[in-house]
Amino acid sequence: MPGRTQVQQARRDQGPITDRGALRKQALLEAARRVFERKGFIEARVSDIAKEAEVSHGTFYTYFDTKEAVFEAVSHQVIEAMLESMSIAAPDPDFHGRVRDSVRRFVLAYRPHSKMIGLMEQVGTFSPEMRALRLELRDTFVKRTQRGIERMKELGLADLGLDVEYTAEALGAMLEHTCYVWFALHHPFDEERMIDSLAAVWERALSATSAPKPG
Repeated sequence: MPGRTQVQQARRDQGPITDRGALRKQALLEAARRVFERKGFIEARVSDIAKEAEVSHGTFYTYFDTKEAVFEAVSHQVIEAMLESMSIAAPDPDFHGRVRDSVRRFVLAYRPHSKMIGLMEQVGTFSPEMRALRLELRDTFVKRTQRGIERMKELGLADLGLDVEYTAEALGAMLEHTCYVWFALHHPFDEERMIDSLAAVWERALSATSAPKPG
């Protein structure tokens, strides 16, 4: 007969099989996020998460085996939430409108998750698993930018000679770091001015009309 730990591991692997179990797991994830954002990853304890969720230690370990495991699960939810909030593209065919909308949607997607993204950055410095997850998040947005640039090239809006991969990497890094300074480090920026400025830099980097002429 399998022991309790084997039963718990099987339940973790397959996920909750009842609505009540799914709700309890989600409540734990929400509680864990509040604790991590309030105390940071290093100072947070499983006991803090269990207390926040108003469950026993045993209930926590029914769904997660470590603090690291629940942090990773919360981080996955952050990635999914950001992608979902950025998934609806504006129908604006205008080049300026497309670029500005893309920048704005990234900013709006980043803002509510800035504390967790900052923690992911921190934990990634000593956890190979979290570093891989943080790079996965970044890679997802870089690839999304690549697809956007390719579409603009097809429409004749972007410079046909652009190195799409590295342009997406550079523009993505600029946008990510600006949001990190803005929301995680709490440096005050005027939202409309910053979005306009970021969009202007993107436009100059992408625009077919701004490409240098052959000599």
